[in-house]
Amino acid sequence: MSNGASRHGSMRAADSDRIQAAQLLTDAAAQGRLGMSEYEERLKKAYAAQTFDELDRLSSDLPGIAPTAPPIGPGQPAPSTLLLAIMSGFERRGRWNVPKRLTSVALFGGGVIDLRYADFTTAEVEIHSYSVFGGQTILLPPELNVDVHGVGVMGAFDHLGDEGSPGAPQVTIRGFSLWGSVGIKRKKRKTQ
Repeated sequence: MSNGASRHGSMRAADSDRIQAAQLLTDAAAQGRLGMSEYEERLKKAYAAQTFDELDRLSSDLPGIAPTAPPIGPGQPAPSTLLLAIMSGFERRGRWNVPKRLTSVALFGGGVIDLRYADFTTAEVEIHSYSVFGGQTILLPPELNVDVHGVGVMGAFDHLGDEGSPGAPQVTIRGFSLWGSVGIKRKKRKTQ
């Protein structure tokens, strides 16, 4: 956390503070300072943290971390994004800023949206996925909270029956598939 945060130790942390701590931990994992299992454990604790003290303890042994991407401050979510595959494909993998609203369309094509290594810029994300004679896969890390409202007509739209971690970002997935599919799967991050 920032130096200003440590001065307010017992004060309650906001969603934007938890997201900032998660990005700091992601930077540490990307730099090889945290293994994947320790990273995932600290990430769960960051999303569940209630105070600045709890957030500071998660990164206190990680001095000198230089963020690999400029942080996006509170109230500045990434812009809405459209991923489009018409007789082609799209992939969104690795480190990227997840916008508050993401729309994906696969028409005679396919796509992958991988949220496992992504940086969340807001605590609530809405994904609208549409597949017509195409397919999409949405990969989620174990800690995300997900709510799915999708319909498959002569096709498939996956629904998850489990929950993520308290305090983790909430992802709502809506849409439909017509003679296509929208696959939604939880998948652990790969170990280094």
